[in-house]
Amino acid sequence: MAFKNDWFEDRQMVQDLPQECIDDMKGPGAKDDAVAYWVEELDFDGPAWLIREHLKGYGAWDKAQLCNHQDNLQRLLWIHASDLAENPGDDLPLYLAY
Repeated sequence: MAFKNDWFEDRQMVQDLPQECIDDMKGPGAKDDAVAYWVEELDFDGPAWLIREHLKGYGAWDKAQLCNHQDNLQRLLWIHASDLAENPGDDLPLYLAY
């Protein structure tokens, strides 16, 4: 199943985030503007149901909140980019588990 930019093959993310995106997620505080920018700039997309199920595993959002795919894309990008920013040597691809 392909998406806009083929960000995912099945459950695995197959493209790397640009270093500038990762750098924008460094440090404390809200990153809402940077995340929104990068989702749009990268045309970041993926399988809605898998992303929703993956995010559900964090227990941070309720069912109603997880119905918004655009918000979920921002959540997923933020989580992944933040993880990469905090662990620069960890270059494992994102895998959507549920």
